[in-house]
Amino acid sequence: MPGKWDWLRDEIKGIELLRSAPLIFRFISGKLKGPDDLIKCALCPNMCRHACPISIVDGKETTSPTGKARTAFFIREGKLELNLENLEPLYMCLSCNACSEWCPFEFSVADLIRPVKETALQKGVVFKEFRELFENLERYGYIYGEPQLQEEIKSGNVLYLRGCTLRENYPELEKKVLKVLNALGENAFTINEKCCGIPAYNLGNIELFKKLAREQAEIINSSGVEVVVTSCPSCAYAYKVIYPEYGVKIKPKVLHITEFVKEKLNKLKNLKLKDTITFHDPCKLAIGLNEPEILEEILSKIEGLEIKAPRRKGKETFCCGYGGSAISRLKPKLADEIARERLKELQEEAELIVTACPTCKLAFNSNGGKVIDIVELLYEVLEE
Repeated sequence: MPGKWDWLRDEIKGIELLRSAPLIFRFISGKLKGPDDLIKCALCPNMCRHACPISIVDGKETTSPTGKARTAFFIREGKLELNLENLEPLYMCLSCNACSEWCPFEFSVADLIRPVKETALQKGVVFKEFRELFENLERYGYIYGEPQLQEEIKSGNVLYLRGCTLRENYPELEKKVLKVLNALGENAFTINEKCCGIPAYNLGNIELFKKLAREQAEIINSSGVEVVVTSCPSCAYAYKVIYPEYGVKIKPKVLHITEFVKEKLNKLKNLKLKDTITFHDPCKLAIGLNEPEILEEILSKIEGLEIKAPRRKGKETFCCGYGGSAISRLKPKLADEIARERLKELQEEAELIVTACPTCKLAFNSNGGKVIDIVELLYEVLEE
C-alpha cells in the first residue's frame, strides 16, 4: 500500500542528496512555505466523503467534507459573504473526525473550519438556535438551563463527572456508575460540576469555551482527588486534549469510564450474562481518545455474552448523529436520519445495543433503539 509521503519522495527524486536534504528538513519542520491546511483540504477530491455520516445521509456537495472546506476558504478570503446562509454548511459537521482517518495529512475538517465559525461569532453572525445554548452556558454553566444543585460531600478518592447529557436525561445512571466503581474498590463521589465547554468549542464560541474550561478546571483541581472519571467521551476529550491546547491544566488523571473499568476489570470476578448484543463505538472514544477496541474488549470479558460486531466499528465507527452540538439543534431531522442510518446497521446484528456515551444513547433511544450504557450492563451483571 502506498505511503502517505510517497508524493514527496517522487517530487525530490532525481535531486542530488545535498540539494534535497535542506528541502526535506524545511518540509518536516514546517518551514516550507506552501498552501495552508484549509486550502489543501479544499483542493482534495473528497477522499474521505465515503466515511462522513453527513455526506452519506445528506448527500449534498456543499456539506461534504471538501465542500465545507471550500466554503470556509471562500468566506475567509472574502469571496463569499459572511452570513447565515453561507455559514450553514460549516455547521453540518458532527466533529466525529472520521475524515481524519482517511486523510493522508490526518486533517480534521472540524478543526480546519472552526476559525471561520469563531470569526462569525465575534462579528455577531449567530444562528438563533444557538443563542439559548450560549446563554445557558454563560449564566449557569449547563447547556439545559438552571441545574438542580445537590449537597456536596467531597469524600472519596475518585471524582465522578457526569456531564450535561447524563445529568439531564439519565440521572439514574449516576447511581449505577457509583455502584460499579464501588465494586471496583473505589470510593467515588460527585460534585456540582459545570459543562466542560465542548459545545461552545464546537460552535466556534472559543471565548465562552475558555471561560467554562477555567471554571471547570478550578472545580476539579480543588476537589483534592488524583483520579477523575467521566461517562462522557466528549468531556474526557475536552479535559485531556482540548484544555491543554488552551493552557488549562487539569491536575488529576482523567479517564473515561471505559478506560477506568479496563484498568480495574480484574477485580470483578465471575462476570456472567446470557444475552446477545451488538455495540456502538462512540466517535470521541474510538477516534478522539484513540480507544477503538476498548468497548469490545470489556464486553469480551463477560462469560456467556454473545457479541455481534457491526460492520463499522472502532476507528471506522459511524456517528450517532447527535455529535458536534450543531446539527441536533440546527437540523434535528437530519440528526435523526443519521441516527436511524446507524441504528439500521446495528439492529441487523442484535436488538440490544451497548454503547459508552450518554449522547449516543440519547440519539438511539430517541429513534426507537434499545440501547444501554456499558455501565448499565456491568451493573446488571453484578446484580446477578
